[in-house]
Amino acid sequence: MPISATSSAPGPACPPGALSHPLEIIPVFRRWRRGWLRDFVYTLIWDSLIAVAFTIIATLFDARTPLWDLFRVNFLFAQTIGLSIHGLFVAGDWALPGMHQASLPKRVAYYSVVPVIGVFVGYWVGTEMLGAGDFRRWVFSLRGAMAVIALSLVITAILLSIFLQRERAARAEAAVAREQARVAAAERETTAARLKLLQAQVEPHFLYNTLANAISLIESDPASARRMLERLIELLRATASSPEGDGTVSEQLRWLRAYLDILALRMGTRLRWNIDVSDDVAAQRVPPMLLQPIVENAVKHGLEPKIEGGSVDIVGRREGERIRLMVRDTGLGFSATRSGSHTGLGIANLRARLAAWYGPSAQLLIEDNSPAGATVSLLLPATRP
Repeated sequence: MPISATSSAPGPACPPGALSHPLEIIPVFRRWRRGWLRDFVYTLIWDSLIAVAFTIIATLFDARTPLWDLFRVNFLFAQTIGLSIHGLFVAGDWALPGMHQASLPKRVAYYSVVPVIGVFVGYWVGTEMLGAGDFRRWVFSLRGAMAVIALSLVITAILLSIFLQRERAARAEAAVAREQARVAAAERETTAARLKLLQAQVEPHFLYNTLANAISLIESDPASARRMLERLIELLRATASSPEGDGTVSEQLRWLRAYLDILALRMGTRLRWNIDVSDDVAAQRVPPMLLQPIVENAVKHGLEPKIEGGSVDIVGRREGERIRLMVRDTGLGFSATRSGSHTGLGIANLRARLAAWYGPSAQLLIEDNSPAGATVSLLLPATRP
């Protein structure tokens, strides 16, 4: 009997469904999803590798035995032992489903005892298949059993230390991921709270001014008062139906049309506006209140302080894998408003929301127009990440 038969290594030192399969020590074998068929095939491959390793070792001690005979014996014992351990762990998963979440001492004992039992079962099956009764008697003798147990525990300890290290690393990564998710959720909640606060501050102020204008027009220009109230109702409808999360560009344009109509009734010929957004851009999903603060800034800080007023154009186009949304006005320009009463808080909040929503894949660009006005451009991914 070749010397390698007395030193065949056990198969998986961890159950197929627990920490990992030993073959996953090799990175390429981590690609496939865990399952009974995958684990069975992995066990066959793992046992074959062990047979090759022990055959190479055996040639150092027994150069007279043909290489094929050494490999054949080692392969048989590696498969019978490995599949026995595999089967015992599958049975253990069924009988003791909570063992993989048990305390460390219990798991160490479980992962140590099961492979030892599997080694003896595998040796029994292998010697029966080879008809090697003398070798079986040696394996199950006190001396042979102690040698088998010692070797099995050493190999199990090596593999178990690797798996425990990977388990600790996986838990650390999971903890980092949970913390990142918690921070991201907190940032989202903070952004949503700021957004609601902004809506709560802007909408009543705009509502009161619009109602006051409508009342002043009831006697002198009832048609304009009626038109203003109709557009106010449409704006309130759009506000009430707007989603708390992301919505489409067309939903925001509905709000802007009503808003600009009301402002045009208030400012008369001093305000002209136009919306030119392609259908594919209008269907894109974007963060809430994306265009509103830009348009409000253009009117409030760019056009209203200007005696002759001006125009506001909202343009949306698809550019490859991105969309471009532009708000272009002929007002005082960004350079003039930045040094005046306008602090840029709305733009700063918008930048922060874009960063929270898209990360580095979104851009906000501001430039002055010639001869007058400013253009604010949003470059966003065509599909939200």
